[in-house]
Amino acid sequence: MTYHRPHNIQDACLLAARPGARIVAGGTDLMVRVEKGIEEPQFWVDISHLPLHDVRLEAETQVLEVGALCTMALCASHTQVLQHAPLLAQAAVVVGAPGIRNRATIGGNLANASPAADVSCALMALNAELVIISGQGRRSLPIQEFFLSPGRSALVHGEILAAVRIPLHKPEHTVRTLSHWFKAGNRRAQVISMVAVAARTHLDANDRVLSSAIAVASVAPRPLRLSHVEAMLLDAQLTPDVIARAAAAAAAEITPISDVRASAEYRRHLTSIFTQWHLEDQEAGSAPKAGRMAPPEPPAPVVMDATGEGPWTLRINGRPVSVKAPGSRRLLDVLREDLHLTGTKNGCGEGECGACMVLVDGRPVNACLVALGSVAGHDLTTVEGLSEGDAPGTVQQAFIDAGAVQCGFCIPGCEITAQALVDEEELTRDEIAQALSGNLCRCTGYVKIIDAVALALSRRAEKKKGGR
Repeated sequence: MTYHRPHNIQDACLLAARPGARIVAGGTDLMVRVEKGIEEPQFWVDISHLPLHDVRLEAETQVLEVGALCTMALCASHTQVLQHAPLLAQAAVVVGAPGIRNRATIGGNLANASPAADVSCALMALNAELVIISGQGRRSLPIQEFFLSPGRSALVHGEILAAVRIPLHKPEHTVRTLSHWFKAGNRRAQVISMVAVAARTHLDANDRVLSSAIAVASVAPRPLRLSHVEAMLLDAQLTPDVIARAAAAAAAEITPISDVRASAEYRRHLTSIFTQWHLEDQEAGSAPKAGRMAPPEPPAPVVMDATGEGPWTLRINGRPVSVKAPGSRRLLDVLREDLHLTGTKNGCGEGECGACMVLVDGRPVNACLVALGSVAGHDLTTVEGLSEGDAPGTVQQAFIDAGAVQCGFCIPGCEITAQALVDEEELTRDEIAQALSGNLCRCTGYVKIIDAVALALSRRAEKKKGGR
């Protein structure tokens, strides 16, 4: 496997066209597949540093363009997305957990073509158009034509998904817009949906439907729009009877399967209920909120000769480090085996437990899902870097004082996540729990871990107030 980190988009397109080439951005899916031997790319083309991270509003054409390399964390917190495409933000904030959202990209989520993809569902309801580039040029494709079957999209070999374009114009006479995102799963994080529904309906002054878009995931081989329900609603006034008939029609329009997550009957029921809630303008309760945390900045482009085995230069715990290893090697293995920083633990190897959490440019990520080459030139912090001289750091001391440590295996990852929160002005216990949703602990029940994070935040605030 040869690792390439092209200098520009043109070079990336040339490399992508090679037989055996595989494009990688965040790597949160591909790293797992490679580690398990499911995929063995001959050429690993890392595009994570290329200038495809921007979110920009085209005022003249009334289009919001989101770069394919925008992370889920950025989509969930960007001002323009929150204002103009809240469905996208609401879907992005429930993808995986914080460590995954800081790496996973909107383009990668789409290119995987999962029938259960949250972001795909939201973008279908937003009538998004996808911009695809290759050495042959550029083409655009409506998102409804992009998904072909599970794991298979309209991308052909050598093509790169570059951007998502979301039209913002509303029908004439629109007075009110209903916009909702619903997802059912067996927990609040790290979960594939039983059913996800994204819906947007424009109404006039008399609650007459001017247009409606209702998209569903996890009920078919690909995300789909409920076209029959949308046609039924067009020009109808939203009376209780119309809403009831639309909800029933939503259940009838899908033909889901039964699997380990839910029965077909339950999926139809959820689709009906979510359609009803949308048309009644109801919220879904205690879902994670988009936009609360400070938005992460897009990663600074790092351009360097980066092919094969390096050497790779990065900063770890404030010190420059040079590593000679394949660029596709897991960061977790480099830290533990090459650099002997064994505080970063090897847990699930799939980004689900958080034991291997490290900070990359101040943001928590799962080291088991990160390729070494993708963090070359960046700043990393491991749990060994949290101490203040020979004494425990603020976060570490808070974990000691709160009695948050039992077996200790998960604690380095929890402390890394907590360290990323210490500059937040104020967080509720629910927000702390949401931030820790990617860190599993089988001992403590989380109460004392949340206590420890709250204590660390309080102590850091006191230090700031005292000017120390």
